[in-house]
Amino acid sequence: MKSNQTQEIEFIFSLMGELLEEVAPEIREIFIALKEDKTANYIAKKEVLKKLESKDISKLIKAFTLYYLLLNIVDERHLLSFNSKKHIGSMIDELKAQKYDEEDIKSVLKKIKFYPVFTAHPTESLRRTFLESYHEMYDDLNLWFGSGDNAAKEHLKYRLNLLWHSHIVRSEKIEVLFELDNLLYFMESSILQSGTNILEEVQNALQEPLKKSPIRLGSWIGGDRDGNPYVTNGVMLEVMKRQHQTIIEHYLKQIDKLSRELSIAQEYANPTQELLESLEEEKEHLDEMAKKLFLQEPFRAKLTCMRQKLQNRIMALNLPQSALYESKPYIYESPKEFIKDIDMMLESLDKRSGIYLKKLKNLVLLAGFHLMQLDFRQHRDVFWRALAEIFSLLGYVQGDLLLLPKKEQEEILNNALTAPLLDLNALYGKLSKESQELLMAFMNFRWAKDRISDNIIDSCIISMCQGANDLLCVLWFAKQSGLWRKGKKTRIGIAPLFETIGDLENAPVILRELCANPHYAEYLQSCKNNQEIMIGYSDSSKDGGIFTSNYSLRKAINNLIVLEEELRIKFRLFHGRGGSVSRGGGALEDALLSAPDNSVAGFLKTTEQGEVISEKYLNPKKAEFSFASALANLLKKSVYDKYGTNKQVCNRDFESIMQKISEESFKTYRNLVYETEGFIEYFKSATPIEFIQQLNIGSRPSKRKNTQNVEDLRAIPWVFAWTQNRAIIPAWYGLGSGLELASARFDKEILRNCYKEDLFFKTTIDNISQAFLKVDLEIAKHYNEFVENDDLRKEIWQKIKSEYHLTLKWLLYVRGEETLLETQKHIQKSILLRKSFLTSLNFFQLYLMEQYKNATYIEQKQRIAKQIITTIVGIAQGIRNTG
Repeated sequence: MKSNQTQEIEFIFSLMGELLEEVAPEIREIFIALKEDKTANYIAKKEVLKKLESKDISKLIKAFTLYYLLLNIVDERHLLSFNSKKHIGSMIDELKAQKYDEEDIKSVLKKIKFYPVFTAHPTESLRRTFLESYHEMYDDLNLWFGSGDNAAKEHLKYRLNLLWHSHIVRSEKIEVLFELDNLLYFMESSILQSGTNILEEVQNALQEPLKKSPIRLGSWIGGDRDGNPYVTNGVMLEVMKRQHQTIIEHYLKQIDKLSRELSIAQEYANPTQELLESLEEEKEHLDEMAKKLFLQEPFRAKLTCMRQKLQNRIMALNLPQSALYESKPYIYESPKEFIKDIDMMLESLDKRSGIYLKKLKNLVLLAGFHLMQLDFRQHRDVFWRALAEIFSLLGYVQGDLLLLPKKEQEEILNNALTAPLLDLNALYGKLSKESQELLMAFMNFRWAKDRISDNIIDSCIISMCQGANDLLCVLWFAKQSGLWRKGKKTRIGIAPLFETIGDLENAPVILRELCANPHYAEYLQSCKNNQEIMIGYSDSSKDGGIFTSNYSLRKAINNLIVLEEELRIKFRLFHGRGGSVSRGGGALEDALLSAPDNSVAGFLKTTEQGEVISEKYLNPKKAEFSFASALANLLKKSVYDKYGTNKQVCNRDFESIMQKISEESFKTYRNLVYETEGFIEYFKSATPIEFIQQLNIGSRPSKRKNTQNVEDLRAIPWVFAWTQNRAIIPAWYGLGSGLELASARFDKEILRNCYKEDLFFKTTIDNISQAFLKVDLEIAKHYNEFVENDDLRKEIWQKIKSEYHLTLKWLLYVRGEETLLETQKHIQKSILLRKSFLTSLNFFQLYLMEQYKNATYIEQKQRIAKQIITTIVGIAQGIRNTG
């Protein structure tokens, strides 16, 4: 049966009606009425809610959440059908049409690298149970809308019925290893398959076998320690081992399948001499049955040997190093050896018979023996505290290293880096727990690189990096642990993370100092003069507001590009993006093409966080689309940069305008968030942050420190809370004042010209506009009433309301619209069709928060808090891109 999006939405709504008729008929009519009621009158709705029993409210919240789950599937179906072309081939055709030579396009394609880093940032509010059901329901809807298969509809109702009788929210606190299990589920059910398919697509485009994977999978789970006390050395080692075991077991399944299929008899094949000699050497490792196969079925025999070598890797992982040297186990030392055996078989097989062996080879190129490269992230203060202890113990410094001037600290670091290597084990037991944990982390890196894979850990990232000495500090640990040796290729990268507006502006000063340091200059030579730099979108936005954050990041990247030429080093930029616009979210294509010239150069490393992982990678078809889209747009940007065409012309007037917008936007934002006395009190009262902190969606605490400062609140719960109350101020606040000032200083028509002609400005305005349409001040004003201080409530609400209307006025003017996003109807429709249900969910949340506030005993409060938490999940599903 054929269907359009409207028909599909009507179908899922009727399906929910049928489900409720069976499981909760008492709320069915209310559910339908809420859909039809377009009003946002909370006072009237509250009277309805007062008549409902507590259990009926819980049922309605669950019904809305399931509806949004289905709605998100419908959205995804239409996105994929709208973008059904294979991206890489069509992008090559597009570039050829722009007069680029195919040979030049392919030379760039061979070198591009997309590096998605999956993090455990806590914005995925759905339990794994619901995420797993998503797969089956997606397939059911495809079948129903494709052919009207009634069995698919019945199975869909079966899954919905099971979810109806399941808890929406986890009752237990999520642990780091649970986060890993969730990510491994994504890997095995979707990402590995989809990534391998895209490698095949690249290979077909190049018309030659791949030597390296254009996709490199990364992870922060088990490696991100900044403010997370639950990521210990024991947890990190367990993560590394599980990743290794998962991918090896995945290969074993592929080998077993191939063993069943490649039953080709020797008399019908023409095995190469290399393959026959290999089998002769390895036949002692075969059991009797396999030896018989060796005489008749060489491919099965070889696969049996390969299987044994893979299996032995898992068993050998926990053997002592001495036992490995003595026994010389029959294992693959590296993925290259595994690929060599695959190639050996491919040379002996015809093209058709080797189809699935080629897929296995691409899978190994993608995942190696490590599956995902970990990054180790820790706050600068932790490195310094450990170094202060160690240097005092070793006599490198008298007194407190942390209290010395920076110049003296640098001298001591230089002396320590010149000194002979230490036996780090000799320090064991002589340091504080925190410092000993850090020291052992570097020793564990060395062990994991030696025993699992050199690719198991990639970079050591320094959070809140403030100076060159921070990187010298980490260099000392890298040297002592043997991960860096003068004159040899380094085994670990050292990357500063610049997060605040001030840090971004100061980055060139820090990098010049680093390159002038002889020890760090030697380190850079061991990295082929490549320096990774992570730039943070989250904290810069929390620090200075959305526009200033984006503009400061752009300026910082431009400054770094200029600095590359001066210092003759290459910066690899790692973009710490979140899902929401206020944390760097938005369409990847727009972000890439609006990036400064030469800022990409074939390399894109970016975080994939929270609900974005399920949105982009849960469904194998969507994962394939996400990978293909990323590589295609990375190819496009890299071709533009390399061959010097499509350059972004610098218009001085536009730059002056954006500078003024940024300055005024920053001032307005800081005035509200940092200079309004009592703002944190307002935030805690006017948003459900108290309940978000109880939501078991991540292992990491919501604060870096237990203070009442905005600075110490993590960016994710900050954004999540403002999204829930529908004010969403991190995504827009300050922009209206910035545009108003610019219109007064310049001819306002130039704002429209800037929007039409400057891709960065257009992309920023478009992203903010999409987030802004999700703002609902009629809802937000009811949350405002929870603030007990009358003067504070009125003062802040007036600022928010005034800035909202100013922002709306100028967004409409700049985009040339009567209603927001009218020129992007499909996006406008997708946002607005969710509004009536979202309004109802917000009313439930408001009503329950009132009930919670008025509750008189602890058990009552706990029961209501659980209901509030379920509304948080429902609203998150409805709005999407919450953190």
